Amino acid sequence: MLSRIRSFIVRDKDGVAAIEFGLLAPAFFALMVAIFEICYFVYMSTATQRAVEKAVFDLRTNHAATVVQQRNLTVEQWYREAICGRVNLSTCQETLEITIEYYDQDMNQSWSTSDPDQLTLAPREMVMRVEAAVDMPSILFTDLLFGDQAASLNSGITFMTEP
Repeated sequence: MLSRIRSFIVRDKDGVAAIEFGLLAPAFFALMVAIFEICYFVYMSTATQRAVEKAVFDLRTNHAATVVQQRNLTVEQWYREAICGRVNLSTCQETLEITIEYYDQDMNQSWSTSDPDQLTLAPREMVMRVEAAVDMPSILFTDLLFGDQAASLNSGITFMTEP
């Protein structure tokens, strides 16, 4: 009986590392791509938040009104340039959605819009909320996780305009 068991034991172990690599490589590469995609998503989310913060700073200091007048831009063009110019996403210009809400001093909502024709610069001494949403292009696992829906990067800031 013992001689039969010994006959099944393989003494030649050439190629074992290649077989182990072949078994583990797909999982390893999938893990590496997933880590890269998560890091990319976090980086782009931070970049979007920072771009909205800079655009809001320009709104608060009235720099936006000066740029719109000097360069003869529409307010929508200014928002797109202010945000997409700082976010390096190929889908930013096509998928950027901006929502603006205005509140009075008592925080009662007085007006809200996401219509590009209704986007305006901030009136003085108003509480304002600017939100931006940009669709994230998929790499590999985004399609598996979200299907046909694109992952969206959302960022928003609430502030009071300067007098």
